[in-house]
Amino acid sequence: HVENVQLAHKHIKEKRHKKNLEKQEEAELRSLAPPTGPQLSALDAVVAATARHHGVSRDDVAARRAAAHRLDDVISARLPGCRLRLYGSSATGLALKSSDVNVDVGGAPSPLTLAVVSLLPAEFCDAASDFHAKVPAVRCRHASSGLLFTVSSGNSLACLSSDHLAALSAREPRLAPLVLAFRHWARLVHLDVPGEGGLPSYCLALMVLHFLQQREPPLLPVYLDDKVPSPRRPAAVHFLVLNVVPAPFFLYLLTGCPPPLPLQAPLCWPRPVPAPLGLLWLELLAVLRPGAPLEDSVISVRLKEPLPREAKNWPRRRLAVEDPFSLKRNVARSLNSQMVFEYLQDRLRAAYRYFGHPSPPPPGAPPPPNQEVESRESSENQEVRKPVRKSGSLENQEVTLTEKQEVRKSGSSKNQEVRKAGLSTNQEVTLTDNQEMKSAESLENHEVTLTENQEVINAESLQKQEVRKSGSLENQEVTLTENQEVSQENEETRLPESRENQEVSSENQEVNQEVQYVFDKLILTGGKPPTVVCSVCKRDGHVRADCPDDFKRAELPPLPEPSEAFLRVLDGVCTACYLELCLSPLEQQRREQILSGLERFIRKEFDDKARLCLFGSSKNGFGFRDSDLDICMTLEGHRTAEKLNCKEIIEALAKVLKKHAGLRNILPITTAKVPIVKFEHRQSGLEGDISLYNTLAQHNTRMLATYAALDPRVQLLGYTMKVFAKRCDIGDASRGSLSSYAHILLVLYFLQQRRPPVIPVLQEIYDGEAAPRRPVDGWNAFFYDDLQRLVTRRPPLRGSNRESVGALWLGLLRFYTEEFDFKEEVVSVRSRRKISSFQKEWTNKSINIEDPFDLNHNLGAGVSRKMTNFIMKALINGRRLFGTPHFPPPGTEMDYFFDSRTLTDGELAPNDRCCRVCGKIGHYMKDCPRRRR
Repeated sequence: HVENVQLAHKHIKEKRHKKNLEKQEEAELRSLAPPTGPQLSALDAVVAATARHHGVSRDDVAARRAAAHRLDDVISARLPGCRLRLYGSSATGLALKSSDVNVDVGGAPSPLTLAVVSLLPAEFCDAASDFHAKVPAVRCRHASSGLLFTVSSGNSLACLSSDHLAALSAREPRLAPLVLAFRHWARLVHLDVPGEGGLPSYCLALMVLHFLQQREPPLLPVYLDDKVPSPRRPAAVHFLVLNVVPAPFFLYLLTGCPPPLPLQAPLCWPRPVPAPLGLLWLELLAVLRPGAPLEDSVISVRLKEPLPREAKNWPRRRLAVEDPFSLKRNVARSLNSQMVFEYLQDRLRAAYRYFGHPSPPPPGAPPPPNQEVESRESSENQEVRKPVRKSGSLENQEVTLTEKQEVRKSGSSKNQEVRKAGLSTNQEVTLTDNQEMKSAESLENHEVTLTENQEVINAESLQKQEVRKSGSLENQEVTLTENQEVSQENEETRLPESRENQEVSSENQEVNQEVQYVFDKLILTGGKPPTVVCSVCKRDGHVRADCPDDFKRAELPPLPEPSEAFLRVLDGVCTACYLELCLSPLEQQRREQILSGLERFIRKEFDDKARLCLFGSSKNGFGFRDSDLDICMTLEGHRTAEKLNCKEIIEALAKVLKKHAGLRNILPITTAKVPIVKFEHRQSGLEGDISLYNTLAQHNTRMLATYAALDPRVQLLGYTMKVFAKRCDIGDASRGSLSSYAHILLVLYFLQQRRPPVIPVLQEIYDGEAAPRRPVDGWNAFFYDDLQRLVTRRPPLRGSNRESVGALWLGLLRFYTEEFDFKEEVVSVRSRRKISSFQKEWTNKSINIEDPFDLNHNLGAGVSRKMTNFIMKALINGRRLFGTPHFPPPGTEMDYFFDSRTLTDGELAPNDRCCRVCGKIGHYMKDCPRRRR
């Protein structure tokens, strides 16, 4: 007994109801009888017909190859040495007619090749580039054939996969129909779009291939099991597929043990294994349906025995499909939503129920698993709910609704006439005397409302009866007339003696002898809409183009022209940031003393060849009074750390530092990209870290100090930017935002791009035609560092821009919110010319800031899209706040212009990627160094 509506809703939402329903449905699927001969013949026919009607034919494949060759000729004429290669389903012959044509660009001199591809002649129209996709591509359409081409680069492994599947489909004729039918099923239920949480077509093909290898008897061999020596079997994960050799063999290379061991395995059996196509289709659905151990192991076409997910360190949830050519890649990783996975399981269950039933329903009338028939007596306002249970199909029953009866369904359109042609096979509902049929919004619940004081009488009682129905609704004809009695199931139902009904019954018996299946969207989806999941934020309900976490540039309202008086207020704010937080000479000297004492202790207790030096904010001219001590340690006799075990040295150094009385909170972090030892100085309270051979960072520090010495406005703007980032909580890279070094690079880049520029590009100033070389860790760390000669070399530059620091600060906020596009451009202080994110191949990042020396280091790579939105919101609010003239009372300027609630709209910085213990990113709570300590 439930006392109120709230408790009823709580009861309904309990998970046990869903689990009980799943158990019941699983029991129903297990109780399905083995397929009969007519059923297998019908399944053979529908799978073959689906592959024939929706898959590409040999002529279609030839047309696609010809169009690809034509595109290759066009591109090679413009870019000599650049060749195109067909891959994907068009190369394997496993494509649907609506599939696009995938082409790989080989031998491309640079990423700009795709930009050239977008400039195609009229023969290839509708060219559009998508350089910000995970795989940048250019899409165009072949005018004569209408084929859609997708041109991308870096698909060498995908080309090997195409060779693999093409060789298999040429030797096993049943593979292509099964894959095409499976792809068509996935398209009907909308599970073939990876960008919306579905599965790629390559993944579907691997799932079918894995099934053909694992069934008994197998249709295709498993490549490695018979070739792997027993002692090496645990290392099977390290096998790598190299290529499909010209003979029908697979060539392998064992990379788990030196020297590499070449292997080869047959692609198919010498003699084909007999198995009807319809039976294979039914077995495929049975293997993939819920209840199968899909979440326990990895779907792998290399091994016969189950490959546990622990062997690959993959989580045990949803699907895991291994790419045989890239063993670390989960092809099904796009299925990253539990809702979509449950929808996939539900549709597989429905497909198995439909194709496994010996008498399927016709298109347009899928049988729901539980049908409820409600009859209401209008005179007494009572409800009699009668779900009808059937173990098989009931034959020769007729429902005749008379006397202005209405068949009502939720969400219906009114006054639809129901004709015999629209009813299901062997099922006829005779409607007379102004009967009305209202269309169904849901296919799960059917309500039949009976009026005119009808009584539904059962042989056992007059109470409500619940009879569940697991079979189909075929051969039903139930006659309900006014005041008629409905007998029990096994009681023989009398048929009207009219000649018309006798003819219909005979026709129904003839049709019942034939079994027919169709790939019908209404039947396979059950009327349930697919769940759409965004590939960016992993939330459902929208796609990537509409993702709220993906920053979209919006039109900002214009700002009023600032007056001279207001610019003087901004000058004072920027100057106050510097005066309040800059390092005084005394504080700088104290830091040097801490360094000297620490070096003496390490040389005495750890290694007498150790040398320490400061870098970072302590030396680059932009340090705060509470900035960390960034220390680099080197060892005499070692120019680099190539022959050193940095992890062991850091751990040993941490043990020694724990003996230092002036230090506390010693914490080695060896899992970081640069292993460090963190500590805290007791007397000053300053935190610090020691790293090994971080020599490139020392050159960065020197270059930033040189820029700071060029013009006093550089330092003032740098301090203002760091205060702004600190107040908005966007200045800590360890918490998923930007580092203070990245913010300084933002300031320098703006000053270089200003018209006229405030500072030069030091890496572009040199004598001669070529830039000098200063190799450090494999990079050129040259920059012009002679300040005295710089003044004489570039006299026009010095003094050409006379803007105040307040005007420059407002210009910086407007530059990064109005002009600069973080998605398209890269912040690079090494060059005056603009660099695109496509040119750097950083198109999948939201913010791109290039290190001036390590050109592969993107300082914005760790910034998520959610954090990017937060940073851009802070910049936009800062633009509005600093760009709207306001004169706060003297002494309150800092509080007014750097109010964090105004700059961030009162929101906190995103911390969903941070550890719950230390608040840092890069590890989970269970691996937190503080927790281990």
